[in-house]
Amino acid sequence: MTGILMLCTAGLASATPSAFAEPGTGAGESGSRRASLYISEYIPANEVQKLRLPDGPQTTVPATGLNGPSYMELDRAGALYIADTINSRIVKVSADGEQTTVPTEGLDRPLGLALSRAGDLYIADSRNDRVVKVPVGGGEQTTVPTSGLTHPQGLALDERKNELYIADFVNDRVVKVPTAGGGGQTTVPTTGLSQPTGLALDARAERLYISDSGNNRVLRVPTRGGGQTTVPTTGLSSPSGLTLDRRNNLYIADSLNDRVVRVPARGGPQTVVPFTDLTAPVDPVIQEAVRTRLEARTATAERHFGPPALKVRGLSAKLTRAGGKPLAGETVRFGNASQTRQLCRAVTDARGTARCTANVHGSRQQIDRLYRDLLHNGYRASFSGTAAYESSADSARVRPRH
Repeated sequence: MTGILMLCTAGLASATPSAFAEPGTGAGESGSRRASLYISEYIPANEVQKLRLPDGPQTTVPATGLNGPSYMELDRAGALYIADTINSRIVKVSADGEQTTVPTEGLDRPLGLALSRAGDLYIADSRNDRVVKVPVGGGEQTTVPTSGLTHPQGLALDERKNELYIADFVNDRVVKVPTAGGGGQTTVPTTGLSQPTGLALDARAERLYISDSGNNRVLRVPTRGGGQTTVPTTGLSSPSGLTLDRRNNLYIADSLNDRVVRVPARGGPQTVVPFTDLTAPVDPVIQEAVRTRLEARTATAERHFGPPALKVRGLSAKLTRAGGKPLAGETVRFGNASQTRQLCRAVTDARGTARCTANVHGSRQQIDRLYRDLLHNGYRASFSGTAAYESSADSARVRPRH
């Protein structure tokens, strides 16, 4: 009875991709330089595709044994969680391609997923008419207190208010339950909702987006109260999963049209994301690398003659997000300005600072050359970036130490 199962029997039409602009490149916006969109393909494809925005390349996520992959989530390290629905399990594919199964108990056709910053994974356990919570790092599975759910699908988590939204598919409603503290289940005020599937919250959790699959539309509902509106789209057929980028551009899995469409946050016509050969797409998730800033500080170099050696002290750089929040646990490399010689590397501490001292040995000619290079050109600190964070670099002076 779920929207996912309907995909197995309905006739599917193909769609031709149209022009697609990179997220955030519209007037007054500046997009991430590294963004990828994932989309799950239900039966018969049983795959997850990844597209580097804006126009490729497209690759297949290295996941094996999937049977009806549906809703997905990404963590900060770039690991992808996939509801492997027909296999009644949750699969995790790390950023380097390692596949594992999340430990769960008694799942039956899981669908929607939501992942907290603390690592709690919420799962819509569809055929058991419940939502469960599983600590990804290990721990006991618990059932989220709900009442009257029938085949829940999409989930959306508001961590600011500790609230979880659940698409209650058969009951034609979306409900909200607290994830911490007291309070009971409430129903989100909507009108005419039919078979809701995917859910998504905007960046500030001020608006909830709902795939109203039975009406072939997407609704937008203010979370603080107010009337619903219909997102301007054309030609949707049984929309399912939703996701938003940081600028609140909306991506919709237009399931029975075998495509993903993008609706600009600031208005304008929808465009088709240029995936190729999609079949029954269910859920898009976007991965956008956060911009970082690296600030290097002055170091000193001390030359030794017997045996020839060079000691570079005070190599130091602070790594932060663009907004200034420190990034801990990331590796920073230090080298000469031309990056022909690595000096040392260090991991950032809680304040985002990496420090190390370099001891370089070699011939007198090599030491003299490196010493002059450092005094003249300084050194360079670099962060190579991760799936979650963009790379950055900075240079600083080197003064002689006598």
